[in-house]
Amino acid sequence: MRNKIIMLISVLLLMTLVGCKNLDENKKLEESPTFTLPVTFHDGTKGEYVLIGKEGKVGILVGSGNEGEAVATRFIANQPNKYMWHFWGEEDKISGDFKVVGIDKDGKEHPVLLSGNNTVWQYSNVSISPNNGADSHIPSSMMFPTSGLWKLKIYFNDQLFEELVINVEES
Repeated sequence: MRNKIIMLISVLLLMTLVGCKNLDENKKLEESPTFTLPVTFHDGTKGEYVLIGKEGKVGILVGSGNEGEAVATRFIANQPNKYMWHFWGEEDKISGDFKVVGIDKDGKEHPVLLSGNNTVWQYSNVSISPNNGADSHIPSSMMFPTSGLWKLKIYFNDQLFEELVINVEES
């Protein structure tokens, strides 16, 4: 009986420590940085695109403007929007089945939602499609049900490719 009580206390203590660790990890989240890509617009003017992510690996296009004046748009809760993903890397790492899973500010993991239809956001058999200097790109629509920091886990062929952190604001 005494061994069972000690075992129960040990399990409860372990669960508490693991739970606290997850909370600490979410508190330490920092928004991913932005970076720019040069562009020449259709009228011939020089400009730049603003992306959030990891330069040279992955970025989500979030703004554009004249060179030195480009501004990023905000992610807004419960507001679907179109986004262009850009990827750099070897073809076998950035093609195939593509999926994004979001983790909200409370640490709850769930799929990032397509424009309100409550399905897992994923594409099957994505092929390489260069764009804006990136090795590949994928258009998407995303909607986030709550505001706060969101970790986006990006997968190709069920292999974690990268994680980004974005700030989703109230409207």
